[in-house]
Amino acid sequence: MIELKDIVVKFGDFEALHNINVNVKEGEFFTFLGPSGCGKTTTLRTITGFIEPVSGTVSVNEQDITHVPIEKRNIGIVFQSYALFPHLSVWDNIAFGLKIQKLGEDEIKRRTTEALKILNLQGYENRKPKDLSGGQKQRVALCRALVKQSPYFLLDEPLSNLDAQLRQQARTELVRIHEIYKPTMIYVTHDQIEAMTVANRIVVMRDGVLQQAGTPDVIYHHPANTFVAGFIGSPAMNIVSGYYSSGKLKIGDVVSDVPELWQKILAGHTNVLVGIRPEHLKPAADGKIKGCVSYQENTGNQRTVTVNVNGETVFVTLPGVGAEISGNIGLDFNWDEVSLFNAETKENIGYVQKGEIVR
Repeated sequence: MIELKDIVVKFGDFEALHNINVNVKEGEFFTFLGPSGCGKTTTLRTITGFIEPVSGTVSVNEQDITHVPIEKRNIGIVFQSYALFPHLSVWDNIAFGLKIQKLGEDEIKRRTTEALKILNLQGYENRKPKDLSGGQKQRVALCRALVKQSPYFLLDEPLSNLDAQLRQQARTELVRIHEIYKPTMIYVTHDQIEAMTVANRIVVMRDGVLQQAGTPDVIYHHPANTFVAGFIGSPAMNIVSGYYSSGKLKIGDVVSDVPELWQKILAGHTNVLVGIRPEHLKPAADGKIKGCVSYQENTGNQRTVTVNVNGETVFVTLPGVGAEISGNIGLDFNWDEVSLFNAETKENIGYVQKGEIVR
């Protein structure tokens, strides 16, 4: 278990992390997600010991390691850059750290051979980094961390230098490594698809502040605020203005009835923001939203239709094959797939799950 408690990190007068509290469970695949500059890499470097916080504690299995030197933390680390030794072979790059630890030759051979097999690098042992592709270099970097056989495996945007196909392959390999060794893995990325596909839990960060922590399903379907709603998903969640009064919700020019449970959530609110995922909107003549189609993009498997709703842009995703949509259009949605946000604070005001209100 890795715990960050009230972590504050400053660079001069700039506060990079603001009271970060995170608890990573043993054996969990945990992801820090957010845009560039949000503090996710700073958080990772604080765990590894490269950065010392101004205040707060870093604990591993309830033991405070905040001031423990990097080399004594026994953490496998994979950086964004491959950081391979150009003059060493693949084998020697992987085995280098084990030799520094003064392990026996038989143990070094066993661990290195096993890592090469897991990441499909057999036959490349004698090659130098200059003779490898980007994907192969990244796998060597993963091997180098893997052979440490640490119970903690930290990765700082390790796939960002790979093309789309290699990224997908590498994600599969990371999940396989986690299934085999069951380490506690902490993964930093700005790519929400990576986070959603590999993580057991995700922390979304913005400007050094934790926005939401939860499973991919919760983060996607019940975002804590409009920032998370807009950051997760492609296209992102639609956020449109609504006005609530006496059991009725008005979006644009359309007024519709609000179910009883949702009325309880909306009690005390008038101006609200309504969040709906593009795939949860369906064309319907008597829909709760009306607008005008301004653009369509067909990617083969789906169409993304852009609709202007009272000056606000709404995206709708539909199957790639179907009737052409143009002009004025009505859109409908299921209330169980809606997120409601306070218009001022931008925070989620509650949702209904299995017939119960969750706040």
